[in-house]
Amino acid sequence: MFSALNLTPDIYSPTFFIDTLVGTKKHMTNKIIIHPDLNKAAIDFINAQAVFAKMMINNYVTINKVFVDTMSTYWFPKRSEPTK
Repeated sequence: MFSALNLTPDIYSPTFFIDTLVGTKKHMTNKIIIHPDLNKAAIDFINAQAVFAKMMINNYVTINKVFVDTMSTYWFPKRSEPTK
C-alpha cells in the first residue's frame, strides 16, 4: 500500500479504497451496534468482506498481467535479425 520511495499511501490503488471503506464501516458499526458480541460478529463480517474483496482484486490484476504479457507477444512480435 505504501510506496517504497516516499511512504505515502497509493491513493489510486484499489486496496486503498477498500481499506478506507472498511474503516468507515467499522467506525459506523462501533457507533450503531453497542452489544459487544454483536459488534464483534459485525466487525468479523466486515473483515471477511475486505479479505474477499482484496483476493478478487489480486486475481483480477494477476489475470490481466498474464493476458497482457501473452497478447503483447502477438501485438509486438520480436523481429528476427536479417541474415547476412
